[in-house]
Amino acid sequence: MADQQSTHASLSGVVGTWYSKKILQDFEPKTSFYTSSPIFEPIPMASGKTVNFDRYRKVSKLFSDDTDEFTAQQMYLSSQSVTATLHERNGYIKLSRFVSLTARGKALDRAANKIQEAAAKSLDTMIRNDIGVAIADKQTYSAGMFNNLNIDGGTLNHSGIGVRVWTRRADGFPVYHNKTRLAQSATVVSFAASGMTVKTLQHGVRVLEGNDIPTLSDGNYRFICHPDVAYQITTNAGFKGWVSPTSSEEMKRSPIRRDIVAGASIMTSTLGYKFPVSGDTLSTSSGNVYCSLLFGDEAYGVSEISGDSGGRKGFQFFLKQSGDQTTSDPTNKIRTAGFNITAVGRVLNKSAGLWIVTTGT
Repeated sequence: MADQQSTHASLSGVVGTWYSKKILQDFEPKTSFYTSSPIFEPIPMASGKTVNFDRYRKVSKLFSDDTDEFTAQQMYLSSQSVTATLHERNGYIKLSRFVSLTARGKALDRAANKIQEAAAKSLDTMIRNDIGVAIADKQTYSAGMFNNLNIDGGTLNHSGIGVRVWTRRADGFPVYHNKTRLAQSATVVSFAASGMTVKTLQHGVRVLEGNDIPTLSDGNYRFICHPDVAYQITTNAGFKGWVSPTSSEEMKRSPIRRDIVAGASIMTSTLGYKFPVSGDTLSTSSGNVYCSLLFGDEAYGVSEISGDSGGRKGFQFFLKQSGDQTTSDPTNKIRTAGFNITAVGRVLNKSAGLWIVTTGT
């Protein structure tokens, strides 16, 4: 089957390459957990199914004076290798020749855009779950509960009695609620209703600063949250001190768009954890549990999808047209747009990040 790198008569190499570059150019900015990663590690070709991340330890400060004016003290830089296993995800949609001919608008362009959006969300969800928490109706811990678990929207709308917030047993970021660190399998039924506030975010920043965690390159920590959580921040009483009373420019922007609050650069994403729970929790009959990620430098790493050769070391986009070269489609009716992602995320320093649990109705 011909793809964008071939010279197939019905889809030239020039056209296919244009689509491939366009998808890759627009792809990464649509992600949050992936693009915000402090560490990017390329995927070595023909090196197996694992990626090694190097975590550099802090250089210790000096406690004593030099022994003389000619002798400096040697300081040591050491690193730790952290291994992660790659995931592979492939998806595609089909367009018939008839649809390509008769659809109002450019069906192939639209298909490419939809595939791009699906690929970006697939990658971001993969990274989020690799470094994240699991809010699940499970009584015992298992490593597999963090992968391939659909926990967005209302798909696991369980009673709060059985739902637990699970952290990764050995290497996961800690979880805080109401400024208190939670146990690894805290039950949601024990949570008091508490929305995100500036004070809560300030407390999280204080925890990272207390751990002596360096900020990211922009001089701030990063905070990734669901748009509902950002809305809670901007509508609580403590936020009024962060908006200039004499400037109208800020208020023209989205009410949930803020650059920096309490030393954290805020990024909103619909893939921020939002988990609907019904019954026996949150002081009401139903509500949402949110988990928002606050982190500093070297908190986690991801495999780099852009790599060499235009990104096909970790991400590929395909435009294919079947035809008489295949027995399944002898009259060339099927067009396919698809993507392939090979990637992984890994917590590198569990002290450099934390999850803040808040609630909402």
